[in-house]
Parts: sequence; structure tokens; C-alpha cells
Amino acid sequence: MQESMMPFINTSPLFIAIVIGFAVSFNENISIRVPAIIVATATIISFLLPIFNLRSWVTYPVIISESAMFVLTAIILSKKMKRWLAWILGLIAGFVWAIVLLILLGMTFNI
Repeated sequence: MQESMMPFINTSPLFIAIVIGFAVSFNENISIRVPAIIVATATIISFLLPIFNLRSWVTYPVIISESAMFVLTAIILSKKMKRWLAWILGLIAGFVWAIVLLILLGMTFNI
């Protein structure tokens, strides 16, 4: 039973982060500073965890950084284009950000 639940437990933070990012991206009162601070903080934490030999926990700050990048990109782009297009481009930018961040972490710490 426990082995069949592990894939769900490993992917559930990603879906939770996407849902929270989806809800926050449509809020018009949110400042650009909040997602920018979250992206910077989560990126720094994801680079500090392997230093303290906590490599298995790196995925979670990367997911938080990815969803915050999605919200940040959606907020910035929604001022220039339609909201649904900004949301799709923000989602793509968030995934690209997560892939690049994981590649940098893998090359830096040989994960």
C-alpha cells in the first residue's frame, strides 16, 4: 500500500503549488514584490540544502520557486496582453525556470 502511494505523495506538492499559483495569478491586488521575494528565497534555499547534505529536499523549494515564477510572469505579462495568454506563457516560463534550476543544481552539486 505504501509503495503505491509514493508517486502521488511525490507529485502532490507540484499540483498544490500550481493550484495556489493559479488562484494567486488572477488576483489583481497582488504586488510584484511578493512573488519576486519568494523566487529569490526559494532559489537560495534550494542551493543551500545540498550544502547541508539535504539533497532529497531540493525538489520542494524548486517547486515553490517554479510556482512563484509562474505567478510573477503572469502578473508582468497580464499588463501587456490578454490574461489567459499571460497565464499560459507564465506556466511555460515557470516550468522552464524549474528545469534550468534543477540543471544548475545537478551540475553544481552532482546530484
